[in-house]
Amino acid sequence: SKTDFVMSTVLSEKIYGTKDVTQDIKEELDKLEKDQLSWREDHSVVSKINADAQKGIKTKLDSDMTSWVEDSLELAKRSNGAFDPTIGRLTRLWNIEGDNPKVPSKQEIKNTLEDTGYTKIHLEKVESQNTANTKKNVDKDIKDNTAKNKETSEDTSKNTNTNESVSSIYIGDKCTLDLGAVGKGIACDVVQDYLKKQKEVSGAVIAVGGSILLYGSKADGSDWNVAVQNPRGQDGEAMGVLSLSGTTNVSTSGDYEKYFMQDGKRYHHILDPSTGYPADSGLISVTIVSDDGTLADGLSTSLFIMGEEKAAQFWRENSDEFETIMETADGKLYVTEGIVDSLTTDMDVTVIHK
Repeated sequence: SKTDFVMSTVLSEKIYGTKDVTQDIKEELDKLEKDQLSWREDHSVVSKINADAQKGIKTKLDSDMTSWVEDSLELAKRSNGAFDPTIGRLTRLWNIEGDNPKVPSKQEIKNTLEDTGYTKIHLEKVESQNTANTKKNVDKDIKDNTAKNKETSEDTSKNTNTNESVSSIYIGDKCTLDLGAVGKGIACDVVQDYLKKQKEVSGAVIAVGGSILLYGSKADGSDWNVAVQNPRGQDGEAMGVLSLSGTTNVSTSGDYEKYFMQDGKRYHHILDPSTGYPADSGLISVTIVSDDGTLADGLSTSLFIMGEEKAAQFWRENSDEFETIMETADGKLYVTEGIVDSLTTDMDVTVIHK
């Protein structure tokens, strides 16, 4: 077990097996943030995309970034904009994670919202000689052409290394890309791809902030137990425990994670792209369980913004992809039917049926 700091949050790692890969995982995630996702790093891909957008030019993307942008745009569309990867400037305007957060003026919010909107992102896919491999199958870690993926034979690993451009992105004027709301989920997926290649690792629990990857199994074959934070309790106080088996992801978003108080009102970090203010949907915590880490992370934010009714309907339409636990401000707990038997809690549960 090891605890570290990565992507501006706590990384906690528990590995089952004969090899300690905790340092390798931390390095993978530092690299992911520095080279790809961080808007704070001048040389990252996201920073380059945003700098190019200001100049009105396209940016070429490798297969990994193409896939992450594509997944983000897909979720933005499906959630009717509850998830929006272009609200970075709004996030920075509120500065809720910074030292001096303050409620912006209505005008500042209005001006910033005019420059946001996922429809301003234009992704153009380029067909390359190994299209079949370009999306999900491209090995996330073929950085040095030595790693090998079951879908990618030795010869083509050169062609599919991540320098190969498979698409280009263009963003409309003044709009910026920010993958922060799926960053921890992307991290979980990258770690899962890495662990699949580590024959000496039989199981792992990797938590990147509120996103947790459960990988493989414990030595004794017992279930993974994941405590779900009580949004109004002390840090570490659970409102329930999920018992899960096999490889999956658990992601939680809540209004208790990052917030500030002004004039007696709580302003949390989950901003609603339609209003520019912290989401006021009646929910205070949303947990998602999904095989897809990026989706789990993005959905915990999206459903929080939608509110319980719309979120329940969204689950009914996409129930093959995830399960959810939602807690409302008035203390009600809503749990989808596929996961209700996995949750142990003292709270009254309302089951969401298909």
